[in-house]
Amino acid sequence: MDFDQAFWEKIILLVLTALLTGLGIPWLLKRIEQRKLLEQKKFEADLVRQGKILEAQSKLLDDLSGLLWNWRYLAKKVVYYGAKEDVDQYQSARNLYDESVWDILNEFRCQISRSRRLVSEQAYRRLDDLYRYVVHDIDVEISRIIGKEKPDVKFCQEMSERFSVEVSRKLDDALDDLASELKLKVKA
Repeated sequence: MDFDQAFWEKIILLVLTALLTGLGIPWLLKRIEQRKLLEQKKFEADLVRQGKILEAQSKLLDDLSGLLWNWRYLAKKVVYYGAKEDVDQYQSARNLYDESVWDILNEFRCQISRSRRLVSEQAYRRLDDLYRYVVHDIDVEISRIIGKEKPDVKFCQEMSERFSVEVSRKLDDALDDLASELKLKVKA
């Protein structure tokens, strides 16, 4: 009796082993492969997402650079020609600034709002501070200048110098800080 029971136990064990190796191991390997594929797809999706974010950040930096320097040169023309007492060029610069400034400042504000999704809160606040500087400090002065038919030569000279030194530096520093924040700056 012991022989038959031991024999049947071995047969059952053999059948279970065959089932496990024949069905269980392939099932387990398939599950492992499925998990690897899922992880690979997640990794690829993350790479695509990171690529899109990097593209958007790069575009933000480019768009802000273009806007800020466009604004700066429009404003600088007003004070430059005002300081030189070139009335025709002053009138032309004055009119162009007056026609363009609202669209430029609107787009600047829109880009700052867009930045909130793409940069840190601290970088967003620095851009917002730059906006306030441009609008509430410099544009106020330019608006005062263009409000006059004839330029105030001395004030235009002071503002022209301010643009050459302070304004340009502030714009460059803000854009450089943003590039650093976004890790879009080449390291030397």
